[in-house]
Amino acid sequence: MSVFPQYPSRDVRSLDGAWDFHWQGDAGQVEDIDPARVQYETAMAVPGVFDTVPRYAGLRGIGVYRTVVPMATAAGERLRLKCRGMGLYGRIWWDGQVVGDYDLPYSGLDYDVVTGRSDRHEAVIAIDNRFNENKMPIFRPFFDFYAFGGIYRSVELQRLPAARVERVQVTTLDLATGIVRLRILLGGDIPKMAKLEVGFDSAPAQSFTQAPVDGLVTLELPVPRFKVWTPESPNLHTVTVGLGGDAIVERFGLRTVRVAGPQILLNGEPVRLRGVNRHESHPHFGPAVPAQVMVEDLQHIKELGANFIRCVHYPQDQTFLDLCDQVGILVWEESLGWGNSAAELLNPVFSEMQVRQTRAMVRNSINHPAIILWGFMNECASDHATSRPLYQAMCDTIRQEDPSRLVTFASCRNEKDVCFDFVDVVSMNTYPGWIGELDWTVHAVAKVAPGVNRLAEFMSQPALRDKPFLMSEIGACALYGSHHLARVQWTEEFQADYMAEAARCVLSNPRFCGIALWQMIDSRSYGPYGHVRTKPNGTNLAGLIDEYRRRKLSYEAVRAVFGEFRKA
Repeated sequence: MSVFPQYPSRDVRSLDGAWDFHWQGDAGQVEDIDPARVQYETAMAVPGVFDTVPRYAGLRGIGVYRTVVPMATAAGERLRLKCRGMGLYGRIWWDGQVVGDYDLPYSGLDYDVVTGRSDRHEAVIAIDNRFNENKMPIFRPFFDFYAFGGIYRSVELQRLPAARVERVQVTTLDLATGIVRLRILLGGDIPKMAKLEVGFDSAPAQSFTQAPVDGLVTLELPVPRFKVWTPESPNLHTVTVGLGGDAIVERFGLRTVRVAGPQILLNGEPVRLRGVNRHESHPHFGPAVPAQVMVEDLQHIKELGANFIRCVHYPQDQTFLDLCDQVGILVWEESLGWGNSAAELLNPVFSEMQVRQTRAMVRNSINHPAIILWGFMNECASDHATSRPLYQAMCDTIRQEDPSRLVTFASCRNEKDVCFDFVDVVSMNTYPGWIGELDWTVHAVAKVAPGVNRLAEFMSQPALRDKPFLMSEIGACALYGSHHLARVQWTEEFQADYMAEAARCVLSNPRFCGIALWQMIDSRSYGPYGHVRTKPNGTNLAGLIDEYRRRKLSYEAVRAVFGEFRKA
């Protein structure tokens, strides 16, 4: 499935398909591999992960992928490999030469190649899904989502022109007139005076000649016959920018988001977020979720009466974000991080990777009107003063790349958090009656309202009362098909009661700007290690639907509550 941006003038080839595959296993490092000596014994799908297929299910080690690319090239010609997401760590070769290393799981990264003269080329990617705190400290074994191994998303090859348009970042300036700012990023042999052709949708292109500054040209232009993007009317536009023999097509929507006191304003109007958390996960495909399944997920979410998805806990597939733009779902996208300690946050390698992956996420997803919130480092040590420099650096990085959206992070430190002053929206995770203080005399569901109200009262103090407050996680688990007349824990009845109560308590409290229930779909978690007794079948079972997309009783219970507040 083609995603935006698109390059209509370039030779662009999808490398998706059946690649040759070799399982090296738990031996050596990717840096030790000589592609010329690898013997491939089977095939593997790209996109796809090797640790969900029968032969390698649950294994950790190195898998080596190879594909042959029939493509005539001249000596010195420049190509680009676009890898939209892999994990956990990898090395890439082109015609036997190292192109680069991949060290940011789930991130979309580009690799430029200067190729030789040939009609046939070979791409090799070695993927290591073993945990390595020194090499790749941003994914740890205790994370409550499975660390899959493979090439999660599409791989694309582009033939690059000498002078080119890399990206066009589109920002809405005025909803009344449809004026947008275009930040046109040029690459390659950048001319001193750039002659650009700019056209919106099917309107005739206009010509502009400007001197780029550090490879950047900025224009402010009205969109002809514009329509504003909203969740109810997700109107989309395209802009095409040409430079010589190159051109790019970016898709965008005209919409604004800002805060006004405790409210989030979408296009100048208050919006209440009725939402869910969603992992990119499927029992058969892992994070390499096909577009068909993404469409099904969004249909479930829309029928729920939700208008918001918190996409957890890593940069998302651009295909899914394109679909959110099209169907009108508001999105929180966040970079990879989960429960990391104060000591980890002081690790300079960890900090550098956090900043780098977050910058890449914002740049990759900059033009999606569905995205209103950028997030990072879920449930990390934001209650330590020593963590404040990294939290500030993360917020600064996001705002440098994109000052037009809101910044947040999901905290489980709640009243003890010391980093809320950096964000536009305060977001908290809490599980009263399910995780934390429990007793034998109070029904678990009865603990929801006091837990929610306590946080609302905390957020009403003078220092915080003017910040929007989002319940970013709250929920409980159920085994699909488990029922009991007494509505006991782990049954669908218990979960339905809990989820409905959580949604009603949050949405009826004016101090909250919205909710993201944990979670929409059951997702794979720990394997045969760690706190396995809290993850039956190695799965986080808090979904309103199970991993095969079968609805639990909680789905209908939440749909009823969301319906009550749909006009609120």
